[in-house]
Amino acid sequence: ADAAHQMKTPLAGLRTQAELALRETNPQDLKSTLRYIAKSTERSTHLINQLLALARAEYQASDPSGFQVADLEPLARDLVRDMVPDAIQRGVDLGFEAADGPAVTIAAPMLVRELLRNLVDNALRYTPRGGSVTVRVARRATSVFLEVADDGPGIPESERQRVFDRFYRILGTNVDGSGLGLAIVREIAQQHGALVRISSPVNADPECPGTLMSVEF
Repeated sequence: ADAAHQMKTPLAGLRTQAELALRETNPQDLKSTLRYIAKSTERSTHLINQLLALARAEYQASDPSGFQVADLEPLARDLVRDMVPDAIQRGVDLGFEAADGPAVTIAAPMLVRELLRNLVDNALRYTPRGGSVTVRVARRATSVFLEVADDGPGIPESERQRVFDRFYRILGTNVDGSGLGLAIVREIAQQHGALVRISSPVNADPECPGTLMSVEF
């Protein structure tokens, strides 16, 4: 039901814009309409990919064979490397901080990569040009941590639980997205018995407090 509701609007919009383009005779107006179609297609593709990722994450709960002993550091390093072009396009400095030694836990590597990809994607979307996003792998006591810190606008404490709801958008923001990224993060974390916490980075700027997303395995 959620998927049907979320897909109807962008598909109806694409059809309307395509029909307008077919009738358009002014080259400039035609280009403008085609740009809108391209942008709408991009948003719809992102939404479909997120819905498929959520479905995969939910399915994995009934198939424990994907879980194994895994070192999260090389997994996180490879993911950051793959997302550097997106960070460059958005004008954001994307960095990586390694753990002091192997960061080993029982995990489904494909799902952990999906979890981290959504955290980094969220951070890149909300961090303004010239800002920075840092992915960190850490070991503390008996736990392994994946952390993503940014210097964006931050998440108000009043909304830190609601942002994990499907299709929820932070009030007052105008960022393209599906509203599913953190729902996927929560689903995957729950399957690993991991804890997800939201806070502000240490020594954050009050004008731009940023967000620290921490997942403890």
